[in-house]
Amino acid sequence: MQTACNVNGLPNLQADVVRTLRSGLILILLSVTGLGAANSFGQAPLYLVDKNTTVRKISFKFIGGSTFESEVLKSQIATTEPSFFDKVKRIIPFVSPRKHPFDPVTLQQDVVRLRRYYSSHGFLYADIDYPASQLDTTNNRIHVIFSIEEGPPLILQDFGFYDGDGDYALSVFPGAFRDRWVSFRDRISLQLGQRYTDAERVRIQDRVINFMTDNGFAFARVDANALVDSTANTADVRFIIEPGPRGRFTEILLEGNKSVTDQVLTRELPFRKGDLYSHRRLTQGQQEIFGLNLFRVALADLPEQPADSTVTVRYRVREAKLRFITGQTGYSREEGVELNAEWRHRNFFGSARNFSISGRAATGLLARTSGENLAPRRFNITLSLRQPYLFSSYLSGNVSPFLQFERDKNLQESNEPLGINRRDFGFSTTVVYQRLAFRPFTLAYTFVRSLQFTRTAENIDIESRDLFNKSVISLNGTVGWLNNYLSPRRGYLIRPYIESAGSILGSEVEYVKLGTEVQGFIPITKQISLGLRTQFGRLWPLGKSREALDADDPTFEDRFDPILFYAGGASDVRGWDTGFLGAKTARPASTGSETIVYEPAGGRAKVAMNVELRYPFPGLSSSWRLATFMDAGQVSAREVRMPDGSTRIVDKGDFRFDDLRFGVGSGVRYRTPVGFIRFDIAFKLNPSDTDLLSPTDAFEGNDNKRFSRRFNFHLSIGQTF
Repeated sequence: MQTACNVNGLPNLQADVVRTLRSGLILILLSVTGLGAANSFGQAPLYLVDKNTTVRKISFKFIGGSTFESEVLKSQIATTEPSFFDKVKRIIPFVSPRKHPFDPVTLQQDVVRLRRYYSSHGFLYADIDYPASQLDTTNNRIHVIFSIEEGPPLILQDFGFYDGDGDYALSVFPGAFRDRWVSFRDRISLQLGQRYTDAERVRIQDRVINFMTDNGFAFARVDANALVDSTANTADVRFIIEPGPRGRFTEILLEGNKSVTDQVLTRELPFRKGDLYSHRRLTQGQQEIFGLNLFRVALADLPEQPADSTVTVRYRVREAKLRFITGQTGYSREEGVELNAEWRHRNFFGSARNFSISGRAATGLLARTSGENLAPRRFNITLSLRQPYLFSSYLSGNVSPFLQFERDKNLQESNEPLGINRRDFGFSTTVVYQRLAFRPFTLAYTFVRSLQFTRTAENIDIESRDLFNKSVISLNGTVGWLNNYLSPRRGYLIRPYIESAGSILGSEVEYVKLGTEVQGFIPITKQISLGLRTQFGRLWPLGKSREALDADDPTFEDRFDPILFYAGGASDVRGWDTGFLGAKTARPASTGSETIVYEPAGGRAKVAMNVELRYPFPGLSSSWRLATFMDAGQVSAREVRMPDGSTRIVDKGDFRFDDLRFGVGSGVRYRTPVGFIRFDIAFKLNPSDTDLLSPTDAFEGNDNKRFSRRFNFHLSIGQTF
């Protein structure tokens, strides 16, 4: 038997319809007569199901193999099961978990939903039922078990592209365009003999229409017909293409812009009048307009018009409030409670310029610091003016003067309010070139007037001050491609950077610093992927800075503390706290202080590597993931034992394989609207002696190593890399 199908799907299954109607009538009769849901299940111990029954769990029993994951099938049905958090709430006193009521009618409808899902994915005769479902009469909870036998798949027998008259589509394209069409057609064609699904048909239909509209055919139409032989389980698929005339951008209509002129919007568009029409460039223009941060909504479309070689396009926008204030708070393990506030004007003196005044306070409150060190504190205020268009829509600029007060844990304590031991003020100018999303190139110049100061505990009149200029120019960029920039499974990114500070720029620290980060993502299966990352960086002090560092000048060592490389942390080499992998010094928090802390030495060079296997969390939804990882890294500074038995930290900027530190562990990921919440447990495979000693024991020379210091816990938000 053959049935012609349109784009709405495969043929309806008469047997399923009859079976569904029969089951539905039985359920209705049972409900009306008051017999309950008992007999609607057909098989034993479910006769005690009532209106108070809840769902304990949903699972699937596959007969003869499975094509789809259980989580995919659960997303197709209306019956729900308790989540992980619901299960946690059940054991917390005075907390009521969300109930998941069981409805036999909804369950029967779920069977129909699953049959339709299998039918649309090439299984015409999938047999789906729930005879193995189990009722817990003690708690009145049911374990719904769907039994699924997929049956034979629908096989693609013939596939082709045609015009409206039944000829091959090649004949409707102009001669110069035919080679491009043939190349595209061969890339997207389905393989004969594979399983046919509606999803594949829709995917190809979308790709063809996108190809046509991106190459000037603004009014192209693509229809699809499937001829299904339900007896032989085969399908013949035909795509009918009506390209219409090839057109060019002729007129640009703008609606809704009130505070900016039309020219401000048209300059953001990646096309001009007379260019060959491209739907991709039309939507790219929509993204560029929305990226001005001036509009709440930006829409792009083609208004009603004749289908000819002239194409009129339209952009409709709705402006947001020009002035607004925002406030945020958060918490991080290293810096404690954080407060942020910002006032912004979206159209400062016109042309969609953005002006903002922002403040940030990293308070150190409730921080859990590394190496028993003092919690860092940072307070800054920044003024920022962003010009969205600099000679090109791809080029933007930003000027930001700032003032910052900081308690740097690598400097000795000060008796200033809140322990502040560094004050910076200056400005930063940035030029950003971004043609591709998430892949900018940035050129920046930063000038800082920095004051570092500490006071001794014995005499507050004695003050150590170092006032100097830092003038830095930097260039960085991102190249590569990912299938998803928020949660990638395939692709790679390379992020090289270089920065330089020298006396010619008025800087009193001189150096060249360069490095790169390479990320790669490899899918292993549909649910399992591998993430890889390598980081490398090198710093070369120059001129007087090099001479002073080689002579162990403490003033220049303090100046270079924020410039050196560090390793360790939740998004670096796990197993070590942030910045504490490598050589470190145990010292008093300040002169005369009884508090002993670790100060990481950092290094002029760094190398780090991460390998992470990501896979589903068994029994939980797709929002949950597990990860197993191995990290490795080192910085170039190392402890060297001197002839008199003392140790000294030496940094020549080189690496030794036997100094490479390794950490392994596992973690849990939970996807939220603001990113992944990550919890990792890491174990140091080859820690140094100081890694296993407290700062006090290291300072006093006690050999009191503790095995527990091999473990570290990391809680953070965002992807690892």
